[in-house]
Amino acid sequence: MIRKLLFLLSFITSLFQINAQVLYNYPKGQDFYEGGRKGLFEDIQQIVVKNNIKPCEKTEALFMRFIVYPDSKVKYVADDDTNAVENNKCLKSKVLEVIKQTNNWKPAEIDGKKTPAMFCTLFSDDLLLNNKSDEEDFSKPVYIYKDKESDIMKFRENFVKCFDVNGYRSSADYSFVINFDVDTNGDAGFFYIENQSNLEKFNEMVVKCASNTKKSHWKPGYYKGVAVKQVFRMPIRFNAN
Repeated sequence: MIRKLLFLLSFITSLFQINAQVLYNYPKGQDFYEGGRKGLFEDIQQIVVKNNIKPCEKTEALFMRFIVYPDSKVKYVADDDTNAVENNKCLKSKVLEVIKQTNNWKPAEIDGKKTPAMFCTLFSDDLLLNNKSDEEDFSKPVYIYKDKESDIMKFRENFVKCFDVNGYRSSADYSFVINFDVDTNGDAGFFYIENQSNLEKFNEMVVKCASNTKKSHWKPGYYKGVAVKQVFRMPIRFNAN
């Protein structure tokens, strides 16, 4: 599993920073769509009404990522959470069809240059059909440590302890942000490090320390009883010893 995750980190690093110059997310203050998420959702709902799109036969909910390219074209990012995709085929098909009919995409810009960038959101029939959702419809992923439910602070504590166990000592103040998904199986993955180190072994340690272990894992989040993927973003700081 760790080898797979390290390969994924390497792939993401290559994807985002070297080959395609795809940004993990949009720069602060920039929207991926005219009017932001609200504008996208309003356009989606109008398309659904215009095309008389019906709800799926069962409750479905699917976290989806897309890349917006400099020419304003949009491409779905394939998801390796095959269970989620398989269990929500109806919704996925409808979302992809509707997305094709939207046309107010805004490419990200870095120093005045248009750059491919990702955005993500959780889709459901409630969103497509403009039905109101209640807070109790959602449940966040729960961190499990030694077979007991815990919280994100325990995850952070174990993450830092992992560095101590592996003998990491910082010679200078250093901070970074680790982004990762918790998928519908409770697996942590799709790691991305903001302000990552130039040392490959350090970045590998970040992935190792954030990954599931024999003693720790996640219980996935849910939307109306349907397991859904969720993204975590965790700032970390090491002070010089």
